Amino acid sequence: MKSKIYSSEYMKSSSKGQRWIPAFAMIAFLLAFPVAELILMGKWNERSYTQSQLSYLYSSLWSSDFLTMGAGVAAVTAFLAAVSGFWYLYSPRKVDFYHSLPVKRSALFLHRVLLAVLYYLVPYVIMEFAAVCIGAARGYYSLSIMKKALILLVLHLLMYLLVYFSTVLVIACTGTMLMGALAWAGLFTYSIILAVMLQLSGHLFFDNWYEGSYGILAAVRNLGSPLMVIVSFIDKYSSGSFGKQLLILILTLFVMAVLSWMAFCRRRSENTGKALVYTWMEPVLSALITIPSGLGIGLIFYMIPEDSSKTAWGIFGMILGTILVHGILEVIYEMDFRRFFRRKVQLMIFGGVVAICALTMKMDLLGYDSYFPAYDNLQGVVINVSNLSYTEQLCNVEKKEDGIYKIRYTATSDKSSGLLDQPVMKSKALYNSLEDIRLQNEKGKKSGRRVYVRYINKQGFSVCRGYNVSSAQAQNLMEALYDEQTWKEDKYSFFQLDKQYLKEVTGTFCDGDIQTLFEKNAEKRQALAEALRKDILENGGQTVKDQPCAMLMFDYAGIPSEGYIDEWGMNVPAVQEGERVSTSVLVYPAYKRTLAILEETGYPLSMDELSVEYIDVYYFSSEAAGEDDEVFSDIESVSDLEETENGYKVRYDKKEQLETLKKCIRPSQLVNGWTIWNADVTMEVVLEGQESTDGDSGLYMTFAGEIPDFIRADAKAAHVTEWEVND
Repeated sequence: MKSKIYSSEYMKSSSKGQRWIPAFAMIAFLLAFPVAELILMGKWNERSYTQSQLSYLYSSLWSSDFLTMGAGVAAVTAFLAAVSGFWYLYSPRKVDFYHSLPVKRSALFLHRVLLAVLYYLVPYVIMEFAAVCIGAARGYYSLSIMKKALILLVLHLLMYLLVYFSTVLVIACTGTMLMGALAWAGLFTYSIILAVMLQLSGHLFFDNWYEGSYGILAAVRNLGSPLMVIVSFIDKYSSGSFGKQLLILILTLFVMAVLSWMAFCRRRSENTGKALVYTWMEPVLSALITIPSGLGIGLIFYMIPEDSSKTAWGIFGMILGTILVHGILEVIYEMDFRRFFRRKVQLMIFGGVVAICALTMKMDLLGYDSYFPAYDNLQGVVINVSNLSYTEQLCNVEKKEDGIYKIRYTATSDKSSGLLDQPVMKSKALYNSLEDIRLQNEKGKKSGRRVYVRYINKQGFSVCRGYNVSSAQAQNLMEALYDEQTWKEDKYSFFQLDKQYLKEVTGTFCDGDIQTLFEKNAEKRQALAEALRKDILENGGQTVKDQPCAMLMFDYAGIPSEGYIDEWGMNVPAVQEGERVSTSVLVYPAYKRTLAILEETGYPLSMDELSVEYIDVYYFSSEAAGEDDEVFSDIESVSDLEETENGYKVRYDKKEQLETLKKCIRPSQLVNGWTIWNADVTMEVVLEGQESTDGDSGLYMTFAGEIPDFIRADAKAAHVTEWEVND
């Protein structure tokens, strides 16, 4: 009988009623491979890509798009095949029939697995071969594509079997359809929900919480369910470094296969109809579901009020959630509402664990916010300060041995990314700066923007934190970073681009004008870039204490590139004529070589070179005039006062005032990002010979230094509330 169940005749007869599964797979893979391929090729043709770009896109199609679409179809097909093959386990009558046959359960299990593999492989191979033929007809056939197609077949088969065995495991361990559906949903989504809840708890209770996912949290999210194991592998496969994730995928598949085989073979037929066939699972599942649910419902209630009653509502939510979820699980186990308060001792234990977890987060008993490594135990730190130096627009360039460049644009938005691809540094000045930031955050003095830090100890373990920094702290931090040679080399790595690709240099100067420099002199442009590179690398942190006096924008073209990664993490194919790169770099007074070349242009490199006629400063009041008598009395004492729609305008035209203001103002393009962040004040500078027509002809500038007392007094009188400059 054992050999007969693997015969072709028995396979045909046993597959009756299940042939809709390969039919479904055939249609699904038709849409995922040939149809999707034709649609994408049509879009490529509409965009007039070059032949080299089309080859790049077609190759990446087999490495990325087909991988994702095929994985989705494989997962759905695996679920349907597993349910169709083992659905009978929920019927006592069918269980008695099948398990009374003179066939070992292990043989019966392997027979159904073999059928499921055939249901998948036959339509998959046909449709993948059709996709290869379509590509060959369009001129894309190569051994490389055939290799990718074969690898894709193996990878999708692994994913298919992982979902299949995971579903079989759930069916083999549960005795009712309701419990099976809940257990399957929990197996595939539990880690995702738990990771989201942990992230939310971190945001609510820890000031220095790091928004990224790493360590235990990353393991919970990426390895806690078969679904996330597959998603993590797809993500790593697209980036090219997937060896570790492939091993995890294979090990997870092996574990699920063994567990599902054991659960099926050792399943007691008389337990069919119970919620869980293996009763020892009940307290385990109750703990895994009740404790996080109690904490999660408590978090929801904690976030509802905005006042001091948040804690009380959070406690109420935890008590309600723990009792409610535990009771519902007991009802499902016994299928009897009278069992809601069954196992009261277990409920009390779960409630105590929920309370301990909540207290640990609320009181930070583990010292998350206060953590700071000892200097002697520190291997180095990685810092993401893209939020501070937003004025400069840069990109990371890596030159390959064959002269091809890899380009990655540096994100300037408020993201916590960028702690894995930046240099590791260690210096006492940097350490002291970070310690000061951490202490100020611990004291509750949190203001300004967010920076992200990864501490690496000598054992190789990483700890990440996010800090709020004031402008003064940011200044100290940037000074320490500019003393780090490796950091500057990475930040300004675009200087690795060969000079022959430099096509244009544009300068922004203290008068706000933007001018093209040395348009007809390529050697001068190259000399300027080289001078700036040397100035940046040779000058230390003291350089950035001063305000910039110019900004230089370098435009490169014709760069031989393997493609580049844009700000959204998308892989963009290289163009035949070469890539373009545009960067902007601030020029500080200490950059003597650069300034010597710029002085030849005759454009103003300091505010002292400008002849200012008057400066109009606009103060934006947050309260309407007339609501505060003290504000009125102060405003009346301000000279040259003019009321505007949003506040007040004061004109400064006295020589002493203008000379003082010129020391602390700059065009907005020439302000390093950490000097000033927000102020309800703006100004229009009118140079001699200019005429202001309601703000259209003047030059808009911003404060970039120590604010004069008369400006602070006028701002206070105008009731300016948003003001942070070097505080």
